[in-house]
Amino acid sequence: MTLDEARERIIEGLNYAAYHETDYSLYDSDKNRLFGSEHYNSGRPVYKPSPWPEGDFEGKMAALLGIASALHKSDPRFTEAQKLLEAEDSVLGRVIRRRKMRQFASI
Repeated sequence: MTLDEARERIIEGLNYAAYHETDYSLYDSDKNRLFGSEHYNSGRPVYKPSPWPEGDFEGKMAALLGIASALHKSDPRFTEAQKLLEAEDSVLGRVIRRRKMRQFASI
């Protein structure tokens, strides 16, 4: 799995978790922020700002990653993607590390 494939897999998992839990999917701008560059362009019209960047974006994404991990627990490639990106100095890398810290804090 390439790093870009890992990013896409995690971002789509986050998007699914966001819609599944809140009825608000991630906007292209949210996905691009997570990806680290302009990668997503769905062509969807934007009528109002995304609700996700308000406040602690990375904290919200870490919480969604916990949900996404539970929803994808039978997909070893989702776990593999997280391991590939965990050490990366990026928004997605910080989100993965933050989720992991929350997971261990609850033990």
